[in-house]
Amino acid sequence: MSIHQRAFTAISAIMAKRGATEGAMSDVFEFLLHYRCLLINNTIIKQGGGRVHGGPFAGMILHDPVNRMQAPQLLGCYEGELHEIVQAIPDAGYQHLINIGCGEGYYAIGIKRMAPQIEVWAHDIDPEAQRKCREAAALNGVDIHVGGIFDPQSFAQHAGYRTLVWCDVEGAEEMLLDPARYPALAGMDILVELHSTDAGHTRDSVPARFGDTHDIEILQPRGYAFDMPDWLRDGSQLNQLLARLEWRGSATPWAMMRARGT
Repeated sequence: MSIHQRAFTAISAIMAKRGATEGAMSDVFEFLLHYRCLLINNTIIKQGGGRVHGGPFAGMILHDPVNRMQAPQLLGCYEGELHEIVQAIPDAGYQHLINIGCGEGYYAIGIKRMAPQIEVWAHDIDPEAQRKCREAAALNGVDIHVGGIFDPQSFAQHAGYRTLVWCDVEGAEEMLLDPARYPALAGMDILVELHSTDAGHTRDSVPARFGDTHDIEILQPRGYAFDMPDWLRDGSQLNQLLARLEWRGSATPWAMMRARGT
């Protein structure tokens, strides 16, 4: 069954079960957004061969991106609010990068390609993500350390090195980034995505812990004017908008916290 047939069958099932209600129409609309984004994603792959088109990681090969929501990564416009930080990394003097919540290695591998002098540790709790990260590293010809759940006691092993902690752990930053428990963090630069939790949003708790030791910049998600491939630039505005859609479910600002005196 083709992707188009599967989409038609799914929409028909929604309408048959729920009828022409507002809730059903909302579900159909969101389903069609996913469907259209998958088509755009696959067109990007067909046109560009699975390589990142632009941005800081231009030329990087993504791992098996077919039928997935990776269009912003493939185009190079993903999380544009971080691009200036990423572009500055090769000249920032970092020796170690600890990427906690690495997923399939988009940032760990991308940064290693940009700055081969940095030793990279990439951690994720999902064994499948770990596997794909290793395979993607091999595809891109880089050597990084890939591991499972990160033990925060390990921060101490990176003390004395110029270290950047890159953290995207869906709310677990509340537990992980605590300089009172893990004092090595006081001397490290930290880039963390801040999420909602049952206890509240971590933007209201995590950065405050570093106020005495770090200069803190809050980065809000924003649009990014990127260099589109010709076929997308010359096409419909709807496709251009959907191609950069990042499917954020809630507000997830980033905090860039730079250790003073480093």
